[in-house]
Amino acid sequence: MAHRDSIAELSALTEALVLEHRAEEARYAAILEGQPVARRKAEGLTWAPVSIVRTAFTLGGRPTVEIQAESGESGAFRSGSAVQLSSSDAKGEAVSHRGIVRSARGLEAEVVLDGDELPEQATHRSWILDARFDERSFKEMARALSDVLNAGRDGKPSRLAALREVVLGYARPEPVEPDPFAHPDLNDSQNRAVAHALSAAEVTTLHGPPGTGKTTTLVQLVKALVRRGEKVLCATPSNAAADLLVERLGAVGLNVVRIGHPMRVDPAVVDRALDRLVAADPDHKQVKAFRKQAEEAAREADKQFRTFGADQRAARRAAFAEARELRKEADRLEGFLAERALETAEVVCCTLVGAADRMLTGRRFGTAILDEAGQALEPAAWIPIRSAERVVLAGDAFQLPPTVKDPAALKAGLGVSLLEKAIDRERNVHLLDTQYRMHADIMAFPNVTFYGGALQAAQDVAGRALGELPPLTFIDTAGRGWDEERSAPEADTTGRSHASIRNPEEAAFTVDRVRELLEQHPSASIGVIAPYRAQVTLLEDLLHSEVVAAKGRLTIQTVDGFQGQERDIMVIGLTRSNADGTVGFLAEHRRMNVAMTRARMHLLVIGDSATLGTDGFYAGFTQHCEATGAYRSCWEWA
Repeated sequence: MAHRDSIAELSALTEALVLEHRAEEARYAAILEGQPVARRKAEGLTWAPVSIVRTAFTLGGRPTVEIQAESGESGAFRSGSAVQLSSSDAKGEAVSHRGIVRSARGLEAEVVLDGDELPEQATHRSWILDARFDERSFKEMARALSDVLNAGRDGKPSRLAALREVVLGYARPEPVEPDPFAHPDLNDSQNRAVAHALSAAEVTTLHGPPGTGKTTTLVQLVKALVRRGEKVLCATPSNAAADLLVERLGAVGLNVVRIGHPMRVDPAVVDRALDRLVAADPDHKQVKAFRKQAEEAAREADKQFRTFGADQRAARRAAFAEARELRKEADRLEGFLAERALETAEVVCCTLVGAADRMLTGRRFGTAILDEAGQALEPAAWIPIRSAERVVLAGDAFQLPPTVKDPAALKAGLGVSLLEKAIDRERNVHLLDTQYRMHADIMAFPNVTFYGGALQAAQDVAGRALGELPPLTFIDTAGRGWDEERSAPEADTTGRSHASIRNPEEAAFTVDRVRELLEQHPSASIGVIAPYRAQVTLLEDLLHSEVVAAKGRLTIQTVDGFQGQERDIMVIGLTRSNADGTVGFLAEHRRMNVAMTRARMHLLVIGDSATLGTDGFYAGFTQHCEATGAYRSCWEWA
């Protein structure tokens, strides 16, 4: 979709984001609105009645409440769930507070509230806890787009405006001659990418296909940036990707701070979370003392809530005022400790939306590195870019795309990542060209199809195999009459509800092949992929005892579940088999690229070529297998 300038392009993107926001809000409202509490409870959307057991505060003075529900679906809420806590005041008027679940177990939960603390006598009321649509991400993305759109419009020099024009391709990057960079752990293409990223004035696009050592390259880039005195911001679309960077950067001795609540941070790196670092500061003892005194004053005031004498009312007001002042003092000291932790940090890691955390407000970074940028919505990618002098976009536009749930927003361009644009518009693109995961035969088809044949297999993996097991096999089920069937409606990978697909006969055949591989290769790790949740559930049921016995050696997932992972053996059952030649969302070929490139030594694909052959990608894969001797027919097992 061509635009005359960056303003027009970002204006159209803003409209697409609004479409997505409205569609999500309406979809969620349709679930909750108009349903009685009993129905909402039965569907796991509500706990009621709920009592507040205890109130407290977290970093920055955010109020938290511990709640206990009398009834509802146990485990309905989990860490990160957006919720609304509502009740009626003494006059019968409704009051509500929004928040995020910090932790939950059974019918107990701790909720971090947005905004003000709960009113007085909150522990003496009955409350209702409802799931709600979380608007924060949309608000932060909309704010970032607004900032980028308006940058430089006042006529003043703006670094963000300069980045906008170069990143989107409306201005040429400043020409630079990179200094040589050589690290013994990196290959030639990785060293060249780091060299250019260190020299580029605005943007570097680091294109890392599967298994090419993108994270290893980024770690050495960050080390080099820190060595020359920069503070670096690393942001990713997911908490898991951010945690991986924290782990890898910490392992090479960098001082890393993870922005994000400890409940959303992997236990392996939770000690690097800002909250934990502040709590571990020796001066935090005084914060605890202020908090304790504030709670004691509030409890003393709460005891008097049914006493209406003038002296008691005055004492209660004084006690509440004292509690507020103590909390403010605790907030000030805790904020100072957080600032100190961030000042000494060499690298800050967070999610894209986490880059809008108030602890980062006003902070500037030499470089913002966006990892897994191919999965990021463009509006989210601009959130960390606002805080940096230059940006590195790292990832692969030929793997999982951003998740967009509204078809109109997808059509309007919200599904195109900033990384994809940067590659298409040749924004200082550097391809990592050597992969260290797959046998050369497994790599061959994705290499030609997605990467123009530019990849090569590292010498130590190019011929690595499991005995006599061929690296690649496609088993064609055409002609067997193993037709797909529809299951009950469920949400697909984009969140849209529809009837899922399963194929019992193909599943049974797949199970037999998996059992053979387990027996013949007892030390190999095996992954099983199916594109539809209904097929995954069926395979999980059929292979339950094998999964238990394998003790982690056998895993079954959708494509998304294996993103970023690898196995010695990957088995993919494509599920679709129908007279119309309908392939559904298998037509998103980037998902198949992810699936096919998870295997190290053996890739087994099972599917109906008669159905799949209506799609050029799968027709090409079948022809490739026939030409290379990897094609077999399921009739061989009849």
